[in-house]
Amino acid sequence: MDLLPTEEQLEIIGTVKAQLESDFSLNDLAERDGQDQVIDDTLWQRCAELGWFALGISEEDGGVGYSLVEEALLFEEVGAHATPGPFLATVLAAHVAADCGESELLGQILSGERRVALAEPEDGSRHRITDHGGADLALAISGSRAAIFDLARTEITPELSLDPLVPLGTVSLDSDPLCAVDDPSISLRASVLVAAELAGIARATAEQSTEYGKDREQFGRPVGSFQALKHRCADMAVRADAAMNLTRLAALSVVAGHNDAEFQSEAARVLATQAALENATWNVQNHGGIGFTWEHTAHRYVTRAQFRARTAGTPHDHLAALLGAPAT
Repeated sequence: MDLLPTEEQLEIIGTVKAQLESDFSLNDLAERDGQDQVIDDTLWQRCAELGWFALGISEEDGGVGYSLVEEALLFEEVGAHATPGPFLATVLAAHVAADCGESELLGQILSGERRVALAEPEDGSRHRITDHGGADLALAISGSRAAIFDLARTEITPELSLDPLVPLGTVSLDSDPLCAVDDPSISLRASVLVAAELAGIARATAEQSTEYGKDREQFGRPVGSFQALKHRCADMAVRADAAMNLTRLAALSVVAGHNDAEFQSEAARVLATQAALENATWNVQNHGGIGFTWEHTAHRYVTRAQFRARTAGTPHDHLAALLGAPAT
Protein backbone atom coordinates (compact mmCIF):
# COMPACT_ATOMS: atom_id res chain seq x y z
CA MET A 1 0.00 0.00 0.00
CA ASP A 2 1.50 3.34 -1.10
CA LEU A 3 1.35 5.91 1.70
CA LEU A 4 2.99 8.71 -0.28
CA PRO A 5 0.60 11.42 -1.56
CA THR A 6 -0.06 11.55 -5.29
CA GLU A 7 0.68 14.65 -7.35
CA GLU A 8 -2.97 15.65 -7.09
CA GLN A 9 -2.95 15.19 -3.33
CA LEU A 10 0.27 17.20 -3.05
CA GLU A 11 -1.52 20.04 -4.85
CA ILE A 12 -4.32 19.87 -2.25
CA ILE A 13 -1.76 19.96 0.57
CA GLY A 14 0.06 22.90 -1.00
CA THR A 15 -3.13 24.90 -1.50
CA VAL A 16 -4.33 24.26 2.05
CA LYS A 17 -0.92 25.08 3.54
CA ALA A 18 -0.63 28.36 1.65
CA GLN A 19 -4.12 29.44 2.67
CA LEU A 20 -3.58 28.56 6.32
CA GLU A 21 -0.26 30.40 6.42
CA SER A 22 -2.00 33.45 5.00
CA ASP A 23 -5.18 33.42 7.10
CA PHE A 24 -4.07 31.65 10.28
CA SER A 25 -0.50 32.71 10.92
CA LEU A 26 0.69 31.28 14.24
CA ASN A 27 2.01 34.65 15.33
CA ASP A 28 -1.37 36.31 14.73
CA LEU A 29 -3.52 33.78 16.58
CA ALA A 30 -3.18 35.63 19.92
CA GLU A 31 -5.59 38.31 18.75
CA ARG A 32 -8.32 35.65 18.59
CA ASP A 33 -7.75 34.33 22.13
CA GLY A 34 -10.88 34.12 24.25
CA GLN A 35 -13.23 35.20 21.47
CA ASP A 36 -16.59 33.48 21.27
CA GLN A 37 -16.32 33.27 17.48
CA VAL A 38 -12.69 32.66 16.55
CA ILE A 39 -13.29 32.76 12.77
CA ASP A 40 -15.29 35.56 11.19
CA ASP A 41 -17.91 34.90 8.54
CA THR A 42 -15.76 36.11 5.63
CA LEU A 43 -12.92 33.75 6.48
CA TRP A 44 -15.28 30.82 7.06
CA GLN A 45 -16.92 31.42 3.69
CA ARG A 46 -13.49 31.42 2.07
CA CYS A 47 -12.73 27.99 3.54
CA ALA A 48 -16.08 26.77 2.21
CA GLU A 49 -15.43 28.17 -1.27
CA LEU A 50 -12.10 26.33 -1.37
CA GLY A 51 -14.08 23.12 -0.96
CA TRP A 52 -12.51 22.08 2.34
CA PHE A 53 -15.80 20.98 3.90
CA ALA A 54 -16.80 19.06 0.77
CA LEU A 55 -13.59 17.14 0.05
CA GLY A 56 -14.99 13.73 1.03
CA ILE A 57 -18.56 14.29 -0.18
CA SER A 58 -19.53 12.68 -3.49
CA GLU A 59 -20.04 14.86 -6.55
CA GLU A 60 -23.63 13.58 -6.76
CA ASP A 61 -24.26 15.17 -3.37
CA GLY A 62 -22.59 18.44 -4.33
CA GLY A 63 -19.13 17.63 -2.98
CA VAL A 64 -15.64 17.52 -4.46
CA GLY A 65 -15.66 13.74 -4.80
CA TYR A 66 -12.52 12.75 -2.94
CA SER A 67 -12.42 10.55 0.17
CA LEU A 68 -11.37 10.27 3.80
CA VAL A 69 -7.76 10.12 2.61
CA GLU A 70 -7.85 13.68 1.29
CA GLU A 71 -9.79 14.84 4.35
CA ALA A 72 -7.01 13.41 6.53
CA LEU A 73 -4.40 15.36 4.54
CA LEU A 74 -6.44 18.52 5.13
CA PHE A 75 -6.58 17.87 8.85
CA GLU A 76 -2.83 17.24 9.05
CA GLU A 77 -2.36 20.82 7.90
CA VAL A 78 -5.11 22.10 10.22
CA GLY A 79 -3.20 20.55 13.11
CA ALA A 80 0.19 21.75 11.90
CA HIS A 81 -1.04 25.37 11.96
CA ALA A 82 -2.96 25.06 15.25
CA THR A 83 -5.92 26.28 13.19
CA PRO A 84 -8.97 27.35 15.21
CA GLY A 85 -12.53 26.72 14.12
CA PRO A 86 -15.19 23.99 13.89
CA PHE A 87 -13.59 22.09 11.01
CA LEU A 88 -14.08 18.64 12.54
CA ALA A 89 -17.77 19.06 13.36
CA THR A 90 -18.46 20.65 9.97
CA VAL A 91 -16.83 17.88 7.91
CA LEU A 92 -18.48 15.13 9.97
CA ALA A 93 -21.89 16.83 9.93
CA ALA A 94 -21.71 17.08 6.14
CA HIS A 95 -21.41 13.28 5.97
CA VAL A 96 -24.31 12.83 8.40
CA ALA A 97 -26.53 15.16 6.35
CA ALA A 98 -25.55 13.33 3.15
CA ASP A 99 -26.34 9.94 4.73
CA CYS A 100 -29.73 11.28 5.82
CA GLY A 101 -30.52 12.54 2.35
CA GLU A 102 -30.92 16.09 3.69
CA SER A 103 -29.66 17.85 0.57
CA GLU A 104 -30.73 21.35 1.66
CA LEU A 105 -29.04 21.02 5.05
CA LEU A 106 -25.95 19.54 3.39
CA GLY A 107 -25.76 22.47 0.98
CA GLN A 108 -26.00 24.96 3.84
CA ILE A 109 -23.15 23.24 5.70
CA LEU A 110 -20.91 22.93 2.64
CA SER A 111 -21.44 26.56 1.67
CA GLY A 112 -20.55 27.80 5.15
CA GLU A 113 -24.02 29.27 5.57
CA ARG A 114 -24.58 27.25 8.74
CA ARG A 115 -21.86 26.43 11.24
CA VAL A 116 -21.71 23.24 13.26
CA ALA A 117 -20.44 22.85 16.83
CA LEU A 118 -19.31 19.51 18.24
CA ALA A 119 -21.36 18.17 21.16
CA GLU A 120 -20.12 15.23 23.22
CA PRO A 121 -22.36 13.45 25.76
CA GLU A 122 -21.69 13.93 29.47
CA ASP A 123 -24.82 12.97 31.41
CA GLY A 124 -28.22 12.26 29.90
CA SER A 125 -29.10 15.06 27.50
CA ARG A 126 -26.25 17.20 28.85
CA HIS A 127 -23.39 17.63 26.39
CA ARG A 128 -20.00 19.33 26.34
CA ILE A 129 -19.99 21.62 23.31
CA THR A 130 -16.96 23.10 21.56
CA ASP A 131 -16.47 25.72 18.85
CA HIS A 132 -20.03 26.93 19.43
CA GLY A 133 -19.36 30.58 18.65
CA GLY A 134 -21.46 31.52 15.65
CA ALA A 135 -22.83 27.97 15.31
CA ASP A 136 -26.53 27.32 14.84
CA LEU A 137 -26.16 23.54 14.56
CA ALA A 138 -24.61 20.90 16.80
CA LEU A 139 -23.31 17.46 15.87
CA ALA A 140 -23.60 14.86 18.63
CA ILE A 141 -21.82 11.52 18.28
CA SER A 142 -22.37 8.65 20.69
CA GLY A 143 -21.07 5.26 19.62
CA SER A 144 -22.37 4.53 16.12
CA ARG A 145 -25.16 7.14 16.35
CA ALA A 146 -24.63 10.64 15.00
CA ALA A 147 -27.27 13.36 15.05
CA ILE A 148 -27.51 17.02 14.04
CA PHE A 149 -29.43 19.36 16.35
CA ASP A 150 -30.72 22.89 15.87
CA LEU A 151 -29.19 25.32 18.37
CA ALA A 152 -31.52 28.22 17.52
CA ARG A 153 -33.44 28.17 20.80
CA THR A 154 -30.88 26.34 22.93
CA GLU A 155 -29.00 28.02 25.77
CA ILE A 156 -25.28 27.31 25.99
CA THR A 157 -23.49 27.74 29.32
CA PRO A 158 -19.92 28.95 28.63
CA GLU A 159 -17.04 27.31 30.50
CA LEU A 160 -13.34 28.09 30.82
CA SER A 161 -11.42 26.33 28.07
CA LEU A 162 -7.90 24.93 28.29
CA ASP A 163 -7.35 26.22 24.76
CA PRO A 164 -8.31 29.91 24.42
CA LEU A 165 -8.91 29.32 20.71
CA VAL A 166 -11.52 26.59 21.31
CA PRO A 167 -14.69 28.01 22.93
CA LEU A 168 -16.12 25.51 25.41
CA GLY A 169 -19.52 25.18 27.08
CA THR A 170 -22.30 22.84 28.11
CA VAL A 171 -25.69 22.43 26.50
CA SER A 172 -28.78 20.29 26.91
CA LEU A 173 -29.84 18.58 23.68
CA ASP A 174 -33.26 17.25 24.62
CA SER A 175 -35.16 18.15 21.44
CA ASP A 176 -35.60 15.96 18.37
CA PRO A 177 -32.63 16.10 15.99
CA LEU A 178 -32.91 17.51 12.49
CA CYS A 179 -31.48 14.23 11.26
CA ALA A 180 -29.74 11.19 12.70
CA VAL A 181 -27.94 8.10 11.42
CA ASP A 182 -26.74 4.86 12.95
CA ASP A 183 -23.48 4.47 11.08
CA PRO A 184 -20.21 3.21 12.66
CA SER A 185 -18.22 4.82 9.83
CA ILE A 186 -18.89 8.29 11.28
CA SER A 187 -17.02 7.51 14.50
CA LEU A 188 -14.24 5.83 12.49
CA ARG A 189 -13.97 8.95 10.34
CA ALA A 190 -13.84 11.09 13.48
CA SER A 191 -11.01 8.97 14.91
CA VAL A 192 -8.97 9.25 11.71
CA LEU A 193 -9.48 13.00 11.33
CA VAL A 194 -8.57 13.75 14.95
CA ALA A 195 -5.54 11.46 14.57
CA ALA A 196 -4.56 13.40 11.44
CA GLU A 197 -4.80 16.71 13.29
CA LEU A 198 -2.70 15.32 16.15
CA ALA A 199 -0.16 13.95 13.65
CA GLY A 200 0.04 17.43 12.13
CA ILE A 201 0.80 18.86 15.56
CA ALA A 202 3.53 16.25 16.06
CA ARG A 203 5.07 17.15 12.69
CA ALA A 204 4.89 20.92 13.21
CA THR A 205 6.48 20.80 16.66
CA ALA A 206 9.29 18.56 15.38
CA GLU A 207 9.93 21.05 12.58
CA GLN A 208 9.74 24.04 14.93
CA SER A 209 12.32 22.52 17.28
CA THR A 210 14.61 21.62 14.38
CA GLU A 211 14.51 25.13 12.94
CA TYR A 212 15.21 26.63 16.36
CA GLY A 213 18.15 24.25 16.76
CA LYS A 214 19.60 25.58 13.50
CA ASP A 215 19.05 29.28 14.25
CA ARG A 216 19.85 29.58 17.97
CA GLU A 217 23.55 29.68 18.82
CA GLN A 218 25.30 28.98 22.10
CA PHE A 219 29.07 29.07 22.64
CA GLY A 220 29.44 29.98 18.99
CA ARG A 221 27.60 26.88 17.73
CA PRO A 222 23.98 26.14 16.74
CA VAL A 223 22.29 24.50 19.73
CA GLY A 224 21.04 21.78 17.39
CA SER A 225 24.61 20.49 17.15
CA PHE A 226 24.56 19.53 20.84
CA GLN A 227 23.84 15.87 21.39
CA ALA A 228 20.94 16.27 23.81
CA LEU A 229 18.89 18.52 21.52
CA LYS A 230 19.93 16.62 18.40
CA HIS A 231 18.63 13.34 19.83
CA ARG A 232 15.38 14.93 21.02
CA CYS A 233 14.68 16.35 17.56
CA ALA A 234 15.42 12.99 15.95
CA ASP A 235 13.00 11.24 18.32
CA MET A 236 10.36 13.89 17.61
CA ALA A 237 10.75 13.40 13.86
CA VAL A 238 10.39 9.62 14.20
CA ARG A 239 7.23 10.00 16.32
CA ALA A 240 5.70 12.45 13.85
CA ASP A 241 6.53 10.29 10.83
CA ALA A 242 5.05 7.18 12.46
CA ALA A 243 1.87 9.06 13.42
CA MET A 244 1.37 10.53 9.94
CA ASN A 245 1.96 7.24 8.12
CA LEU A 246 -0.25 5.19 10.42
CA THR A 247 -3.02 7.78 10.08
CA ARG A 248 -2.79 7.63 6.29
CA LEU A 249 -2.85 3.82 6.46
CA ALA A 250 -5.98 4.02 8.64
CA ALA A 251 -7.68 6.37 6.18
CA LEU A 252 -6.91 4.05 3.28
CA SER A 253 -8.15 1.04 5.28
CA VAL A 254 -11.47 2.72 6.06
CA VAL A 255 -11.97 3.79 2.44
CA ALA A 256 -11.16 0.29 1.17
CA GLY A 257 -13.44 -1.32 3.74
CA HIS A 258 -10.71 -3.58 5.13
CA ASN A 259 -11.60 -5.90 8.00
CA ASP A 260 -9.03 -4.26 10.24
CA ALA A 261 -10.18 -0.68 9.51
CA GLU A 262 -11.39 -0.19 13.08
CA PHE A 263 -8.10 -1.50 14.49
CA GLN A 264 -6.02 0.75 12.21
CA SER A 265 -8.16 3.79 13.06
CA GLU A 266 -7.84 3.27 16.80
CA ALA A 267 -4.13 2.50 16.49
CA ALA A 268 -3.62 5.75 14.57
CA ARG A 269 -5.56 7.71 17.16
CA VAL A 270 -3.57 6.24 20.07
CA LEU A 271 -0.17 6.69 18.42
CA ALA A 272 -0.91 10.19 17.10
CA THR A 273 -2.14 11.29 20.53
CA GLN A 274 1.07 10.13 22.16
CA ALA A 275 3.21 11.71 19.43
CA ALA A 276 1.45 15.09 19.65
CA LEU A 277 1.51 15.29 23.44
CA GLU A 278 5.18 14.29 23.73
CA ASN A 279 6.39 16.43 20.84
CA ALA A 280 4.48 19.50 22.02
CA THR A 281 6.00 19.11 25.49
CA TRP A 282 9.56 18.64 24.23
CA ASN A 283 9.14 21.54 21.82
CA VAL A 284 8.67 23.89 24.76
CA GLN A 285 11.73 22.43 26.49
CA ASN A 286 13.85 22.66 23.34
CA HIS A 287 13.19 26.39 23.08
CA GLY A 288 14.55 27.03 26.56
CA GLY A 289 13.32 30.05 28.49
CA ILE A 290 11.53 31.66 25.54
CA GLY A 291 9.53 28.48 24.98
CA PHE A 292 7.73 28.99 28.28
CA THR A 293 6.52 32.49 27.42
CA TRP A 294 3.08 33.43 26.13
CA GLU A 295 4.68 35.44 23.32
CA HIS A 296 6.13 32.30 21.75
CA THR A 297 3.83 29.99 19.81
CA ALA A 298 5.04 26.70 21.36
CA HIS A 299 2.24 26.74 23.95
CA ARG A 300 -0.36 26.79 21.15
CA TYR A 301 0.53 23.22 20.30
CA VAL A 302 0.54 22.10 23.94
CA THR A 303 -3.00 23.27 24.63
CA ARG A 304 -4.32 22.13 21.25
CA ALA A 305 -2.79 18.67 21.65
CA GLN A 306 -4.24 18.32 25.13
CA PHE A 307 -7.66 19.44 23.90
CA ARG A 308 -7.71 17.26 20.80
CA ALA A 309 -6.53 14.26 22.80
CA ARG A 310 -9.89 14.49 24.57
CA THR A 311 -12.04 15.24 21.52
CA ALA A 312 -14.37 12.50 20.23
CA GLY A 313 -13.28 10.24 23.07
CA THR A 314 -10.46 10.23 25.62
CA PRO A 315 -7.07 8.50 25.24
CA HIS A 316 -8.32 5.79 27.62
CA ASP A 317 -11.43 5.26 25.46
CA HIS A 318 -9.40 4.78 22.32
CA LEU A 319 -6.81 2.55 23.95
CA ALA A 320 -9.62 0.33 25.24
CA ALA A 321 -11.21 0.29 21.77
CA LEU A 322 -7.84 -0.60 20.21
CA LEU A 323 -7.37 -3.53 22.56
CA GLY A 324 -10.86 -4.78 21.71
CA ALA A 325 -10.75 -4.20 17.95
CA PRO A 326 -10.13 -7.16 15.62
CA ALA A 327 -6.78 -7.10 13.82
CA THR A 328 -6.31 -9.28 10.74
